Amino acid sequence: MRIGRSFIMVLLAVVLGACAMAVPAMPPVTSEAGARLQADMTNLAGPALRGRLTGTAGNDSAAAFIARRYAELRMQPVFDDQCSGRPACGKTFLQPFHLSRTTLDRLDVSIRSTTQNVGGVVTGTDSTLKREYVVVGAHYDHIGPSNTYALDAGAFPMMHLGADDNASGTVAVLELARRLAQHPARRSVVFLNFSAEELGLIGSEFFVENSPLPVGDIITMVNLDMVGRLRGDRLILFTGGANRRFRQIVDSVDKVPPALDFHLVWESAGRERSDLMSFADVHVPVISAFTDYHPDYHRAGDVAARINFQGLEKVVDLTERVVRALADGNARPN
Repeated sequence: MRIGRSFIMVLLAVVLGACAMAVPAMPPVTSEAGARLQADMTNLAGPALRGRLTGTAGNDSAAAFIARRYAELRMQPVFDDQCSGRPACGKTFLQPFHLSRTTLDRLDVSIRSTTQNVGGVVTGTDSTLKREYVVVGAHYDHIGPSNTYALDAGAFPMMHLGADDNASGTVAVLELARRLAQHPARRSVVFLNFSAEELGLIGSEFFVENSPLPVGDIITMVNLDMVGRLRGDRLILFTGGANRRFRQIVDSVDKVPPALDFHLVWESAGRERSDLMSFADVHVPVISAFTDYHPDYHRAGDVAARINFQGLEKVVDLTERVVRALADGNARPN
């Protein structure tokens, strides 16, 4: 018995040691913005929310966390509150929707059929242009305990916390909302957080099909999906609908002092299967930031300890400059 117990303890130590060595050393967090990003990441990608799988309590808690933040920033709710089936009686930050039986049956775990998008708006300062909108969005759901979309599925259940995918985009949107709420732009900026992206872009498709805003008045959708693993300052940007205009904007704001000096890689929006495609399908110009895939994608190793928060803050800085250029510009992207 002693030999067996000792062997198990040694084996456990070896495994834990290997796991510890596998976590790369990330730059320390040194700024206030970095500390905010890290604090929000610790919450959204922590074990308490169990990976934020759509239709679970963890997903609902994440939605409530985001909605509270928008309320604290004194943003305006985006959606009409239907008051349990009665006519609209106010505004809310939450947009409930239902999942189909086909979607539910596809999963290897049981979830509820109801979930929600979250959205808040910072109203523009220009009396005319405030009726046009820049949408800044990210999905906040992940795959949690499900193995259906996992790349490390096996005999033992694994918890997928989804720090990079996509708590990174979610905390980036929250930081951008804070900055725009403090200093609004000429056009209105709508901040959206989609559920059920991992199940097939369902939340963003539902928003577009049931938008409380005239879709024709959305001048651009800016998407953030997996932006927490910046390496060598290499940033992939997917664009569709106004490619030349987007390149002009990004190239100009990237060099504004203090220069960010990203190594930019431009790709067609059609190569990115994320929420931007729901907007591209209805002819809204789109641009999406992405710090590329990594070995922890849809695996249990996608944890907060592996997020490059300095790099994430740089992505937020560039995105803010792009959003302001779009929201303050005289002309909308064609």
